[in-house]
Amino acid sequence: MLKKIAELLAAGEKKLPTERELAEEVVASYATVRLVMKQLETEGFIRRIRGSGTYLEPEAEALLRQSSMRRLWYFRSPDADQPERDYGSWMRGEIRRSAAERNWNLMEVVVFTHNEFLAGLSQRLKPGDAVLYLPPTEPISVRQLGELSRYDSFPLVVLDLEFGDVSIANVTSDNRRGGMLAARQLLKNGSRTPLVLLCEPHLKQLRSRLQGFCEITEIAGITPELLDCGVSVNDDRVEFAYRTLLGRLKRGSLPDAVFAISDSGAFGALRAMRECGLEPGRDVGLIGFDGVSAGRKMTPSLATIAQPVAGICRTAFDILEKWVPGRRPQYQLSPEFCPGETLLPLQVNCKQEVLL
Repeated sequence: MLKKIAELLAAGEKKLPTERELAEEVVASYATVRLVMKQLETEGFIRRIRGSGTYLEPEAEALLRQSSMRRLWYFRSPDADQPERDYGSWMRGEIRRSAAERNWNLMEVVVFTHNEFLAGLSQRLKPGDAVLYLPPTEPISVRQLGELSRYDSFPLVVLDLEFGDVSIANVTSDNRRGGMLAARQLLKNGSRTPLVLLCEPHLKQLRSRLQGFCEITEIAGITPELLDCGVSVNDDRVEFAYRTLLGRLKRGSLPDAVFAISDSGAFGALRAMRECGLEPGRDVGLIGFDGVSAGRKMTPSLATIAQPVAGICRTAFDILEKWVPGRRPQYQLSPEFCPGETLLPLQVNCKQEVLL
């Protein structure tokens, strides 16, 4: 019946044959054709006019085009209140663009937990569907990993979650390398007493960033100060980073630079510095991690380690389109340093004399 609708649209016709004529044409029973026509009417393809016949709706062409597209279920964590500050919102926009460019019918589902996502897999998917998963920031258990690894009947790619040796297709940033880049930039700019602001839940991504940072500072003979904000999954990262760093700055000698494990934490850190009379980039260096657009727009602009979001999306769609059952590729794409005014060569001034 969809093929028949396509033929009518190509011919510029709007009126369909009668149901009995259609039954003969598609070699099906009259009762079956009536059921199909009722479904097509429900979905908005056709409109029946008593005494006149059945006609294609104006939306029929768009609906037909959509019905020919493969469905891609995008399970994602909730957006933040300020999308320009949210990594997940950034990823969502890139996925929407990639889906449109590659002719996928994107179906978005918000999930708050891994269990909610796993339940959605069994309830929503049909043959031919594919899945992208941007998980919420909560730990994933061995049981959940085991359950997820058993899904091999459809293309499935997990974004921004490092699995190690577990066989699940995923694409993420190389968080360890990102931490190394942050340390190199701070050392290059003259930092000798850096502070690492742990402003995200203690997931593998955070641990990898911290590992990379400490590997480089250790080579330089420097031991960074670690300041844990105690952030849980649903906590406000900006507020926790602000309060934690403010308390630290008021207690004693100042660090000469701060590496915030996420841009959200960097926004809170900037607020705390200014409340103490310090100007990021002049008195104390500040570098974040993510590369969200709000960092580029603020004053001073935020120096950060920018995640390769566009590259992550391209790679994920390449995997989905070339999916081979049994193959579960894993990619870690390299982030890049994005310069900003919060990280300038350190200058000797009265606020740094105690450090230098």
